[in-house]
Amino acid sequence: MKIAIAQLNPLVGDIGGNGRRILRAAQQASEAGARLLLTPELSLCGYPPRDLLLQPVFIDALNQALSSLAAQIPENLAVLVGTVDRNSDAAALGQKPLFNAMAWLEQGRVQSIFHKRLLPTYDVFDEDRYFASGKESTVMVLDGTRIGITICEDLWNEESFWGHRSYTTNPIADLVAQSVDLVVNLSASPFCAGKQALREAMLTHTAKHYDMPILYVNQVGGNDDLIFDGRSSVVNRQGEIVGRGKAFTEDLVWAEFEPPTRDISATQLALSPQQSEEVWCALVLGVRDYARKCGFQQAAIGLSGGIDSALVARSQ
Repeated sequence: MKIAIAQLNPLVGDIGGNGRRILRAAQQASEAGARLLLTPELSLCGYPPRDLLLQPVFIDALNQALSSLAAQIPENLAVLVGTVDRNSDAAALGQKPLFNAMAWLEQGRVQSIFHKRLLPTYDVFDEDRYFASGKESTVMVLDGTRIGITICEDLWNEESFWGHRSYTTNPIADLVAQSVDLVVNLSASPFCAGKQALREAMLTHTAKHYDMPILYVNQVGGNDDLIFDGRSSVVNRQGEIVGRGKAFTEDLVWAEFEPPTRDISATQLALSPQQSEEVWCALVLGVRDYARKCGFQQAAIGLSGGIDSALVARSQ
């Protein structure tokens, strides 16, 4: 099974533009013979949408765009799209009205919806403000292959790696108990210096610990105070990084899952920049996307004589 990983740079709130970006990736994936396309967490609305989620009209627009996108997906391609799902039990159970969700699109319609189980509410994250936790870990069966679906934080609670659990539930262990063939993780994981080494250490440990290949897709781009660095990863059963997307730019990564061996291979292993270089790349991307996404046409540069001004002056 050929799998495409679309490392996308969405614009928060631009549902139509993000949908067109996903559709272009789907068309590329289909032309290359892919059977499955992965997109990042909340790829249809962009991450983090924050208080846009409090507007019912925004949720309605998301649902309409999702149905429209499903109708345009090429034949013989399944696509996982990050979106939001309404919680029908919210009023009766006193829960939050939405789920952070992943939709399976195929054959012109939404085949199924998967819910994120672990909701980070620390550091830059505030997901418990908007979302209810998913009730169970769910499996997508595609051409006989059992694919475990996880969304970002669902992967970050492996006790054998961290030495403790931050949540009582371990979605990866739950999926392994359901005899999945591989796990996909659809993320919007913000950048900080040195974080990629930690991500890859966690991914390789988890894949090796469970004897399970993992495909990890990460958003890229600057959204106000957050920067997303991409570097999506493909990890085989032995815990080896066999595929990696480019850093700080959109990319399409290809992987091949072999059902007889229950293992994965990839053709692209982009180099990951060293820490000094990655900080520079993050600064460039953050400033560029802030200006571009806010629609700025020009900017004034103030030079005070400090070391920060030296950096600005050099970049000009």
